[in-house]
Amino acid sequence: MTLKVLLASAEGEDFFHLLDDVDGIEISRCANKDVTTHAADIDILSGHPAVDLLSAAPKLKWIQSSSAGVEFVARIPELVASDIILTNTRGAHGPSIGEHAMALLLAMTRHIPESIEQQKRKHWERGTFYRTAREVNGLTMGIVGFGAIGRGIAQRALAFDMNVLAVDAFAVEGTPLIEEVWPISRLDDLMTVSDVIVVAAPLTPETRHLIDAGQLDRMKPDAYLIVVSRGGIVDEAALVETLNNGKLAGVALDVVEQEPLPAENPLWDCPRFILTPHLAGASAPKERRVVEIFRENLVRYQNGDPLLNVVDKAKGF
Repeated sequence: MTLKVLLASAEGEDFFHLLDDVDGIEISRCANKDVTTHAADIDILSGHPAVDLLSAAPKLKWIQSSSAGVEFVARIPELVASDIILTNTRGAHGPSIGEHAMALLLAMTRHIPESIEQQKRKHWERGTFYRTAREVNGLTMGIVGFGAIGRGIAQRALAFDMNVLAVDAFAVEGTPLIEEVWPISRLDDLMTVSDVIVVAAPLTPETRHLIDAGQLDRMKPDAYLIVVSRGGIVDEAALVETLNNGKLAGVALDVVEQEPLPAENPLWDCPRFILTPHLAGASAPKERRVVEIFRENLVRYQNGDPLLNVVDKAKGF
């Protein structure tokens, strides 16, 4: 039987040709916003499901999310309760997001944004920068969420001779990267002892505003905060107050709770703040890995083998 596959995401489209030699499938394409109008007879969807997808796609058996984050399941209780399999692209983003996290950290420790601003004004001044620039060598990085992305960040931090700690929702035994991953119940300890906090956890009801005013207060006054997974995990109102009160050496966000960030949002004007527009995961190799994961899963599905990256829909990751 031929399986009908709908590609409803542009993620990895330059590498869709890698799917051409998979037997037993018929591929069609549409924009993600048009999923429900093209879903009547599909068996497999690659993309993000709309709320009304299940009623529009009675034959749907499996959704391959085009991203690692699958917070959309919280908006579709019918999907959670259904027998539809959900998989994601976990593992594709580790290298690019790991590099982006380190780039943001180095930009802050080496005063790159301030130097670029001076360059625009054709102004040469290094006095303050010279005395406050820092080395990351020997600093302690605390990673919130030690999945594939967290491990990609840890690998690169260790290459810079940083000390790495992590917390995760699941018990994780020692890995080749770090000796111990603490349970999430030790988040307070992580926030207190780290010089750099990197948020790499998925957004779920349990992690929404996990980093609140209390956790920000626990951070060292000269610590750095970097968020590269999903907006909404950090309480942005509390973050604005923290920065405006002069605490923290720097904050860098690649993701925010509302994207695009509204022009009136006070984050834009915060001191010691860097914002990149949700591009940490961007790279051509990542695009290829996304398609390679899907291709491997298509072959596994055809052969009746276990799929990669099956998501626990009730937990949201």
